[in-house]
Amino acid sequence: MSNQIPASQPFVPVITGGDLGAYSLAREFHEAFGVKSAVVPTAENLVVGGSKITQLFPAGPMFDSARVVRHLGDVANMLQQEGPRPLILSAGYDHLVRIMIEHDAELREMGYVFPNLTVEQLDQASLKENFYALCEKHGIHYPRTAIYECAQGEKPVAEFVTELAAPDWQYPLILKAGDGGEWANTRFDGRRKVHYLETPDELADILYKANDAGYQGTLIIQQFIPGPDSNLRILTHFRDRHGNNALSGLAEVIVEDHASGLEGNSRALLAATDPTLEAQGAELMEALDWHGFGMFDVKIHQHTGEPYFLEMNPRLGRHHYYLTIAGANPAPYLVREFVEAAEHPAATTTAGPAASMTIPMKLAYQYASDEQAAQLDAAKDAKLIGWPLRYAKDRNIKRDLYQRLRLTKAAREIDHVPGTMNS
Repeated sequence: MSNQIPASQPFVPVITGGDLGAYSLAREFHEAFGVKSAVVPTAENLVVGGSKITQLFPAGPMFDSARVVRHLGDVANMLQQEGPRPLILSAGYDHLVRIMIEHDAELREMGYVFPNLTVEQLDQASLKENFYALCEKHGIHYPRTAIYECAQGEKPVAEFVTELAAPDWQYPLILKAGDGGEWANTRFDGRRKVHYLETPDELADILYKANDAGYQGTLIIQQFIPGPDSNLRILTHFRDRHGNNALSGLAEVIVEDHASGLEGNSRALLAATDPTLEAQGAELMEALDWHGFGMFDVKIHQHTGEPYFLEMNPRLGRHHYYLTIAGANPAPYLVREFVEAAEHPAATTTAGPAASMTIPMKLAYQYASDEQAAQLDAAKDAKLIGWPLRYAKDRNIKRDLYQRLRLTKAAREIDHVPGTMNS
């Protein structure tokens, strides 16, 4: 049984999801305020469970919006049995952000507090074809992109694949879903979060399978941006209710997961700074009139040095603990914004040396560039290397054994041929 949240606690973080991002945020709330979080995973697990700082409220599959809202209503009732208190709702996945926004009034009536956003803003940010149109409008680089419509009246697969054989398209290509939530609920043999395609036949195979499996969204096919994982960047912004960009936090990826279904999950990060890149992210947040956290995936072109914006996540990213190690714990931003209605300190931009990782140090050094290895050395000297899942105030023998097991699997999960993925 997870630890019970005391009735005397003045507010409760309610975090939907059961992965690294959910536990990191619960830890950050505990580090900043000493509070416990209500975590709503699909099922009990030892990433968020077996913990002194979380109480779990498993929801089962979380794709049906009515079911999710009912469950959140039950959670709210349990947390407010002895009187109302703010429930800070944080969604761990894009489709849960959509449910939160589409059911805004119902959830606020239950006592939840969260960013003020519209479905239109969400569609502009998280549907990749709309996001790339926004980048185009603001002169921000994004990968050359084609869109395949699976929903209705779609172009025949053979015709579409032939068009991408034109001289101005070159393999390898990257394929990912325009609607990540629906794609995650689509099942067929060989489905991956991100597909790296080296031939037209491989592209055709995935398109046929997606159609046959009933996927109704768009598929995004992109020109591969050359460069290894170390050319990837994660850029997080927090924009407050007054429209001020209160936080910018950039990180360099050392290595990502490459196992099927885990692609794009960063395993080792270094806090970094790049004023041009940070300004571009802030410009997109302003153009969206965004409220709350947003996270951009970016890749630096190996040959030109130009940054290419790959996508925006309308929430904190899964591996965001680099912010806390670099001195900008996200939890106080959420409390000031949604509980205290207080002003934030002067705009913060994080910087290194600082690192966050979920793999052994020797693996991080194995995949790091020479410059990144030097940054790891500096972070180690400064005692600014963080392990989000290893919290000294949350020790438990089952959790500790599970983390050791996960570390033994890390080498297989990140194993890859360098330079074969846009996240």
